[in-house]
Parts: sequence; C-alpha cells; structure tokens
Amino acid sequence: MKLRDMVKEILSEHDSLLKEWSDVREIVVKAGEKRPKSKEELHEVFGLLSDIYSRVYLFMSKFAVHEIKEEYWIYPDMDERGRLEVTLRLKEDHRRLNLMLDDLRKAIDDYRFMKIEEWELKDRVDAVNNQMHSLLMEHMKIEHEEFAKLM
Repeated sequence: MKLRDMVKEILSEHDSLLKEWSDVREIVVKAGEKRPKSKEELHEVFGLLSDIYSRVYLFMSKFAVHEIKEEYWIYPDMDERGRLEVTLRLKEDHRRLNLMLDDLRKAIDDYRFMKIEEWELKDRVDAVNNQMHSLLMEHMKIEHEEFAKLM
C-alpha cells in the first residue's frame, strides 16, 4: 500500500474511532442513570454493562490496530523527514491513551464484580472520557497537520 493511501485510511479511521467512543459514552451514561430497584431492572443494567464491556474491548482492539498502522507505517517516514520529536510525542500519547483505556476496563470490572456502584462507574468513566477527549483532540490535530505533509 502506498504511503498516501495509508495516510488517507488512517485519517478516516479517526472519525470512526471518535464516533465509537461517543457511542460507548452514551451507553455508560444510560447505565449510570439506572438505579435498579427490582431484579428485572438489575438485569437491564447488567445488559447495558455487558454492552459497555464488549464495546470497550472492541474499541480497544480497533485502537490497537490503528496504532500499529501509525507506528509502523507512518511514523518511520516522518522520522526520516526529521520529525522524530513529533513521533516520540505521538507514541507517548498512544501509551497514555492505552493506560486510560485500561483504567476504564478496571472501572467496568469493579462495577461488574459489584465493588462499586453505578454512580462510581459513571464518575470514573467521566474522568477517563474527559482526559481521553482532550488528549485525542490534540493528538489528532497534530497528526492531521503532520500527515498532510506526507501526501
């Protein structure tokens, strides 16, 4: 695959990854609003939790593939063009985002194993979401600017 085609593919993935993350966030908000008062409501919340859990793992998998494309196909070309400092920063962003996703996974596990309540899950997910959102926006802005130079 040509570098130009890979750059286009990666840039288009940015939009789909942001949309998926937004969808996960909506499900979390919905689960956080449900305070089960009966067995049936508890099952409904656990259904939402199952959806969150599977969606987060799917997002993490897609994000990992996206990172690989960037780090193994795009960043080396940027390094050759004298952009090593930028690629080191972008790789560090990837590591930080993975740590945040792991924090999210832990929060979901804590809720799943009834170590925390709905409001705690929502608070922890909100914290991760806010951190991820600002980092992702800055990260993607840099990538869009840098990747445009490769085309």
